[in-house]
Amino acid sequence: MPKCIVCGRFFHEGQGVTIKIPGGLLEFHSSRCAQRFLRMLLEDRGSECVVREALELARDLRSSLERLEEGRAKAI
Repeated sequence: MPKCIVCGRFFHEGQGVTIKIPGGLLEFHSSRCAQRFLRMLLEDRGSECVVREALELARDLRSSLERLEEGRAKAI
């Protein structure tokens, strides 16, 4: 049974949030614990490089969503 790295709760296989990264596995029993981990990572330990990469990814995702929305818009 996996164990949440944030709160220590055990959860059944197939439930929770599991993120595979090079060199390890991050397991959270809920999305709330995953969010808490991400917040701690970026606020407390976020180096300039990590923060810069996160902001760049956010910009890329926003522009992808905008292009998708433009494609869905009906031409009248």
